[in-house]
Amino acid sequence: MIRWVLFLALAGALVAYAFWIYLRVDLAVPGARRLAVVRAAALVVVLTLLFDVRLPVGDEDGVSTRRVLLDASLSMGAVAPGGTSAWAAAAARADQLAASGWHVVTFGGDPARSSPADPEPTEVATLLGPALERAAESGAREVVVLSDHRYEDAVAVRSALETLPLDVRFEEFGEDVPNAGVTRFDVEDFPQPDDSGAAEIEVHGGVPGEELSVEVYEEERLVATMRTPAPAPGLRARVSVELPSPSGEGRVRYSASVRLDGDAFADDDAAVDYAAVGRQEGALVVLSLSPDWEPRYLLPVLRDVTGLPTVGYLRAGPDRFVRAGRAVDRGRPVDSAAVRRALTDAAVVVFHGLSGTLDAWTEGQVARPGRRILMVHDVQSASLAGVEVAPPRGGEWYVSDDVPSSPIAGSLAGVALQGLPPLTDVLVASVAEGSAPLLVQLRGAGEPAPMLHLAERPTGRVAVVLATGFWRWAARDVGRDAYRRLWSGVVGWLLADQAVLATEPRPARWVVPRGDPVLWNVPADAAGARLVVQAGDSVVADTIFAGTGTVSAGSLPPGAYSYHVEGTGGDALSTGRFDVASASEEMLPVPAVPPEPSRRAGVGGVDPRPGTPLRTLPWPYLLVIALLCGEWIGRRRSGLR
Repeated sequence: MIRWVLFLALAGALVAYAFWIYLRVDLAVPGARRLAVVRAAALVVVLTLLFDVRLPVGDEDGVSTRRVLLDASLSMGAVAPGGTSAWAAAAARADQLAASGWHVVTFGGDPARSSPADPEPTEVATLLGPALERAAESGAREVVVLSDHRYEDAVAVRSALETLPLDVRFEEFGEDVPNAGVTRFDVEDFPQPDDSGAAEIEVHGGVPGEELSVEVYEEERLVATMRTPAPAPGLRARVSVELPSPSGEGRVRYSASVRLDGDAFADDDAAVDYAAVGRQEGALVVLSLSPDWEPRYLLPVLRDVTGLPTVGYLRAGPDRFVRAGRAVDRGRPVDSAAVRRALTDAAVVVFHGLSGTLDAWTEGQVARPGRRILMVHDVQSASLAGVEVAPPRGGEWYVSDDVPSSPIAGSLAGVALQGLPPLTDVLVASVAEGSAPLLVQLRGAGEPAPMLHLAERPTGRVAVVLATGFWRWAARDVGRDAYRRLWSGVVGWLLADQAVLATEPRPARWVVPRGDPVLWNVPADAAGARLVVQAGDSVVADTIFAGTGTVSAGSLPPGAYSYHVEGTGGDALSTGRFDVASASEEMLPVPAVPPEPSRRAGVGGVDPRPGTPLRTLPWPYLLVIALLCGEWIGRRRSGLR
């Protein structure tokens, strides 16, 4: 009774407020009373929703108050030898309840995907908490949960049982079936094809006290076998495996599998990973076309400030490059194909020694999208970098104390610029884009000129360096801090860009988690390209990239796939392969029925009010929108704002 008295009092206040606004505050216009009625009606409907008013339809025997939550996660499909799956028994029980008037919905990973029972379990997670919340929001008061009780959100379930106005009953299906699986599998890259490598494997399941057999394959070749003790139920065991040198170069597919007699759940028996052989993905690559002292100092600084793997290449001939860096990273000379693969997979590329004598291969690499530092030496290379400059001017150019506002000004704050060794061969820009973080002056007294430009382009962020001789800073104590902070700021600005900077159309991940959409990194020059995905000899996707950046091509079932991308002219832009993982962690949690809630007085419990909650129906919200739109139109037609 008090609830309704309060409701009527507030409703009366809202109606009075609406009429007071139109009759006392706003200008007097024809139809003011009608507009006041419209506003009052909208406010009263909103108040009704806030008070959770229920309509006198639906009762204890109606579908609006009773729900069956059917677990549709993958673990429900586990079949013990000689037995049946928990899904078959739970689905049969759900049919019985549905015949008695219960409303059946499935639950798993995404509560928004709740639907009537599917032919088979497909969800990759068991999250009951969101499903209970949605049931309570829809007006249900009785809930029956049909599951094997391998919940991944046990804390959220316990909280929901304590606080939600639901009478929840659990029915258990399935049994403790034998299972062992691979939870995680990571293979490190092989910077040198002749190097050995290592892999990290996490396994779960098995019988405590016994051992699990783990095998690792490189493509179809068995390369490692080991046995490890089975972890306790609900826990994981991590093991390291030494891998021999790979038999090929490029992107090599590795798989790890675990074996257990009588395994009842095959989906988590194997996991896949790809390793880059002969290069490192996501590395910082320095390519010196006119080697001098700069790469000697720049490589270790960039490695220290970014934490990324770094590799350098020094051009020693028309198609001959020598690796630079630490002694353990150096090896035999490589050709331009190996360097191109490293540039394609790099997070940041530094082109050092760009000049007008560039060949077509180098020009093509400079023009590709990505995060780049371009250290140019003449007018032609500066034009290729997108900056119009005058011919290089010799002499000694000293850094000006005046530090302009720029994205890296914070990195340069407090740095001692006086006394730095001079730079040489400065290219004075006549037309440039972006910001200029540092200025230089000829002999310390000339007209200030920018020696570095930071530009943000559709193809990625670019830093264009218009001077030489920075290595002299690092060679002396007085300039080491300035050298480190300058390049730390530049590369930090480059890496802060979250845009897709792929140099060729390719999957964003080589191993896509089960159930996730396959995302593609599409550079600006690949808009309109055609993507063809195959599983074996069968085409499973044939689509056109409508945009650039990160593009979704939809979800695919678990398996191994190959792809090729053709440009609008029919030329091949990229080819490769990827996997959609079959592994899941569905069998990792130990089955456990949630305990009975111990509700405090006045908290939780079943809502005794009959009927269907008004907030669960769509028409009140549509009515509020219609009333507000009608009031706005009426105000404008009558001359009110």
